[in-house]
Amino acid sequence: MKIISRYCLKEFIPPFLISLICFTCIILFDELFRLVKLFVKKGVSPLYLIESLLYVMPATVVLSIPMAALVAILLSLGRLSTDSEIMAMRAHGIGFHQLMIPLLIATVILSVIDLALMEYVLPQATRASVSLKRDIQKHNPALILEEDTIMKELQTEGKLWMYESTDPKTERLQNVKIWDEFWQGQPRFTLAQSASLGYEDGNAKLTLYDGHTYEPLTDGSEGFRVTQFQEQQIALDLKKDLQRREYKAQHPQTMRIGELKTHIGKLEVSQQRNEPSEYTINRLRYAKVEYYKKFALPFACLAFGIVGIPLGFMVKKNGRMIGFGIGLAVILLYYLLLQFGQNTGLTGKFHPALAMWFPNLVVAAFGIALITRMYSEEKLRTWRNKGSKFRIVVNRNAES
Repeated sequence: MKIISRYCLKEFIPPFLISLICFTCIILFDELFRLVKLFVKKGVSPLYLIESLLYVMPATVVLSIPMAALVAILLSLGRLSTDSEIMAMRAHGIGFHQLMIPLLIATVILSVIDLALMEYVLPQATRASVSLKRDIQKHNPALILEEDTIMKELQTEGKLWMYESTDPKTERLQNVKIWDEFWQGQPRFTLAQSASLGYEDGNAKLTLYDGHTYEPLTDGSEGFRVTQFQEQQIALDLKKDLQRREYKAQHPQTMRIGELKTHIGKLEVSQQRNEPSEYTINRLRYAKVEYYKKFALPFACLAFGIVGIPLGFMVKKNGRMIGFGIGLAVILLYYLLLQFGQNTGLTGKFHPALAMWFPNLVVAAFGIALITRMYSEEKLRTWRNKGSKFRIVVNRNAES
């Protein structure tokens, strides 16, 4: 490795590590506030809070690595530019490409590391985090009963339920509504005039009185089958004590790339065999968006490197502060474009691949334009100075 390459990486690594820690802590603090509210509400041990933060850590690091790479490039090049070291290097014949190549190689390596985290670490951490949150939400069910509020403690099980009020005499729940099996595309709706909540062997049982159940017909028609009942019991799977169980449900965010590709193939085959419903189409779009995000998000490091290097060369004075401000502006623009791309991919306005790679393409195109302009100006400056030589005037009549 050449001396100039080692010198560039030496300037890049410290601000990268500091930026990575800072961005990771900022994202974790936002998640910490939500978790603290949940843990205080449920009254569980703080050790589970620490465990939950550890599970969230890979997701925050995946987001922090591209941002830290951009800020590190701008800070390192801004420092070299402010101290006139870049000017000194150019005066000794060192071109821009000799400074660009090691930094671009560093962003490629970071992209591969980020991709490995997305593939091997993030799915397992997400599965463990969802499992822990689900177990916490099932804990202490007396705290989750709120009138006229949709309760989502059983959302991962495919159930939502609510009740309008509580009878002060009988203490029964009035006008109970339950949405069941909505994740499987065959939703079932239950409406009961009243219900009572009890426990058997530590498990919550919801007994419904005087109600109707509405289920779609199995022959694929638009009708519903209505079933009337006087009393019906439903297990809510709520626990008085926090019990840990393995999360087995498959979700695009908990799948690896190969598993997600297989899942997409099954959804596409299902669409071809049957007339696709809006629910199935949305599931397929969501799976494709998550699939292409696993590639697009890690390679944001490379896109940030392409745009960050020319921006870093342009910083002249107060390089650190200006570079940090420019970095935050580019990061904000990127994640706004990422949110826009994700929304358009989910709604079907853009193909999911184009929607998720759109932010990278925009940022990289802007960086390539800046690099092209930088080299054009350098060539123009070289052409203007071409042929200019120092004139040596000798005075032959000078006295010795």
